[in-house]
Amino acid sequence: MSRPDNSQTAKRKLNLVGKKTFAISLPIDLVRQLSLKKGESLVVRRIGEKIIIERDKH
Repeated sequence: MSRPDNSQTAKRKLNLVGKKTFAISLPIDLVRQLSLKKGESLVVRRIGEKIIIERDKH
């Protein structure tokens, strides 16, 4: 996959995992910039047509 011009934008496909769960992969550059770690808890919420992913503060 080629890198997008804007470092804050990347196209990803929605994948089916099992029978009832969907997943997307995160670009490694983004994971590194945000210092995300394997197994870290994230909160996923919807605001209108947008999906927001944040660190779980608990």
